[in-house]
Amino acid sequence: MRYVVKTDAFKLDEQQKCLAKSLGISEDFVRLLLGRGLREDGLYTYLHPSADNMSSPFDIDGMAEAVKRVQRAIEDNEKILIFGDYDCDGICAVSILMLYLRDKTRVTYFIPDRNKDGYGISIGALERLIPQKRPSLVITVDCGITAVGEVEYLNDKGIDVIVTDHHEPQEQIPKCIVLDPKIGRHGFCDYCGAGVALKLVEALAGRQEALKYADIAAIATIADVVPLVDDNRIIAYLGLRQMLTAPRKGIKMLLGNDGVSSQNIMFRLAPRMNAAGRLNSAMKVVDLFLETDYFMLKTLAEELIRDNQLRQELCENVVADAKKQLCGADFAKIGIIMLYSENWEAGVLGIAASKLVEEFKRPAVLFSKNGNSLKGSARSIPSVNIFELFNGLGKYFTSFGGHAQAAGVSLDICSFEAFRHEANDIVLSTHTAQDFIPDIRCEMKLPLDFDFLSFAKELELMQPFGYGNARPNFLLSAKGLKFDKIGYSNHVKCSTKNIDILGFYNYADSFTAKTGELDLEVSLDINEFRNTLTAQGIIKSAAFKTVEMSREEARMLNLYHLNFAGNRGVEDISLQNVEDMLKNSPFGTVVVCFSADEYNDICKKSNAISEMPVFIGKTQELNPRNCVIVCPSEDFDFAYYSCTVIAGAPLSKGYLNSIESERVVALGEVKTDRIEFSDDELRAIYKALASIAASKVRASNLHALYLAVLERCKTSESVFLLAMMIFKQLELVKIGDRGALIIDRKSVDLNSSVAYRVAKGLQ
Repeated sequence: MRYVVKTDAFKLDEQQKCLAKSLGISEDFVRLLLGRGLREDGLYTYLHPSADNMSSPFDIDGMAEAVKRVQRAIEDNEKILIFGDYDCDGICAVSILMLYLRDKTRVTYFIPDRNKDGYGISIGALERLIPQKRPSLVITVDCGITAVGEVEYLNDKGIDVIVTDHHEPQEQIPKCIVLDPKIGRHGFCDYCGAGVALKLVEALAGRQEALKYADIAAIATIADVVPLVDDNRIIAYLGLRQMLTAPRKGIKMLLGNDGVSSQNIMFRLAPRMNAAGRLNSAMKVVDLFLETDYFMLKTLAEELIRDNQLRQELCENVVADAKKQLCGADFAKIGIIMLYSENWEAGVLGIAASKLVEEFKRPAVLFSKNGNSLKGSARSIPSVNIFELFNGLGKYFTSFGGHAQAAGVSLDICSFEAFRHEANDIVLSTHTAQDFIPDIRCEMKLPLDFDFLSFAKELELMQPFGYGNARPNFLLSAKGLKFDKIGYSNHVKCSTKNIDILGFYNYADSFTAKTGELDLEVSLDINEFRNTLTAQGIIKSAAFKTVEMSREEARMLNLYHLNFAGNRGVEDISLQNVEDMLKNSPFGTVVVCFSADEYNDICKKSNAISEMPVFIGKTQELNPRNCVIVCPSEDFDFAYYSCTVIAGAPLSKGYLNSIESERVVALGEVKTDRIEFSDDELRAIYKALASIAASKVRASNLHALYLAVLERCKTSESVFLLAMMIFKQLELVKIGDRGALIIDRKSVDLNSSVAYRVAKGLQ
């Protein structure tokens, strides 16, 4: 793992120092902003987003003609049909135009059903709609730029069309009025679909009228992952402020207790809005903005939350199934992940593909199979433009559309294998392995004695965060940090003089032992507790430079080995053979050590291994690049590695049976490390625990419980934790709410515990 610092600690010149002073910000903050590519004369505008700095709507080609046609429709009281997309962006775009037009002329809307109608305008949907709605003008939002045949169909019916879209135009443009800022690319051109709708309202009625809908446009702008720069930043900033000061009832109900922030819009509100369109019809979601009745909105919000919960379950199932299909794959030969299943719900494939991209650092395309047809969603990595890649493979598709990082595609199943092979070959031939092992880019490197709290307050001026204006992450280098578990969770915390460093979910195993030298990628936040503000660094990734845990700490991490009885013979392999494997492929080999001494020893013997990234407990993604894992955690997934190399002594040979790699080898004979303890020692620990339970003392975590036991009997922490494993298996001891000890004073046979038998060498 390699960290790249984008902005070095360069010295500011006198003019830049004066600029910092005039803006009322620190020199470090100015350095960060300039390092992001902002111009000195643009810092004030960036830090103070204002509607006065928005682009003219008439920068978009076709705007004057669109305004003229809509005004004529209003004057003549024509019937207008707004045709939108079924995602959050399309829903918001429909809502903006409906709210503006509904008291001016006869206007209705339609959002296609993902499963019945597919993406965008379709002849089938129009054949049902036109006789029913009888519009004289159709306005598309967030779709239509590729609808050449559909627009021609409407024109033949005598119906005018205005296409408003933001997706990349293809070779043919529909023959109608087209508003797509990516045609011509005059001025700002990275709006989402709702942003284009907002600019149409601005052209029709002025900026102040358009800003009435800034909150709706902000939701779409954040959710659709368009760059939060220039106009988009202003829309998001003003829209979030509107949600805070004068929230719409529907938005407030759907957010619930979640606060108003770009993060909550992205990960709370937008998924709830999207859920309906992913599972059935998004038509009802527009009522979030059009409806005012409390009970109808409450019912709708509850329904959308339920839909989203179901969507999450379906998505988790797709991801789990896709990961199973990838187990045992040779990732050296995978440039793009491409899978399908008839059991996958089409509406969640895009989200599932994004999760695979995050885990495996490769583009991913997932398809749902229906008969002989495949309908899929693609997501990509920054170095692979998925739109350009697929644009050259159009011979395989029945439909296709998208942009650089996301696309939708349909094809016949008979074309799948040829498409997969050709796309994969193109990606592999145009990219190196390093593209699939990306460097981690940090904004700046900060020392541990830095004034983190003041700096974190300044970072709030960069809100709202999102694509194109990401929350900055920083590099911290340290040695000898001691993390403690937060309660009995898998979260850890280390408090220093100037900052609390927290690791959530996957970091407990990595930071149980005192750390050697390491680099931490953190985001900065502010925590308020009892009216006191403290700076928090939230760990995003960690890279260990040295491994310096004690033997006792290593044993505590390896204790779960004792849950595995039996023996497993493994193939011997030479160090030279291992080095040859590492040289032949950058993926698929993991070297396993069970202590710091074992790791340091193997590094002395092999430069190839010493240069590999090293992790403690677990890696931070499933991408199976060659690495060393020290004291792998119980849920470390070996299945993605084709070869596991044992370079140390586990606590039990039975543990090797749990390793699911295709091939497990060892550098010499595998020996076991034994923890010495006696039955009397177990009895003493049990007695101490009973005494603690009787006194009703509550321990905040297992280490605190060990310290309480240590006051009553002398034992090592590894033996204490082993005793807790044994007692748990025998159902003698349980830790209840808030650390309360529950003791069962029954007679038991110690041999009934697997951990006891294995630790004693009885099996």
